[in-house]
Amino acid sequence: MKALTIRLGQFAICALVLTVLFRYALNLCIDANSTIGTTTSSIVYGGFMFLIGWYFGKKDANENEIHDIGFRFHLVTYILCIGIGYGVYHLGWNAESLRAMTITAISWGIGLTIHFIFYLIEQKRTIKGYAREDIFQ
Repeated sequence: MKALTIRLGQFAICALVLTVLFRYALNLCIDANSTIGTTTSSIVYGGFMFLIGWYFGKKDANENEIHDIGFRFHLVTYILCIGIGYGVYHLGWNAESLRAMTITAISWGIGLTIHFIFYLIEQKRTIKGYAREDIFQ
């Protein structure tokens, strides 16, 4: 199975840009004590991340016939979001406390681990990444 694909790379670039923009907007809204701005930017960011993940994930699955239940996209999102979060914290954009970011990383990491377990279970049901039903029709 091909793990690194062009569509995953395109998703990663879009997610990187969106995450940096979101972190910048979040920092501005928190500095201004704007609850509405913080909430709005979070909802817009989440919506855009979902849409680009869905778009590139569907294209990736169709072009490469990868049957991985979205784990690769989840892993890339986790690495980017947590990495950028810690990065901007150390740059001085202290939108969140270090404790809050660590709790987020651990909580999300637990969810990612559960997703990985489901991914492994799903891989046992496939043959080299292809669903058995698609091969033996």
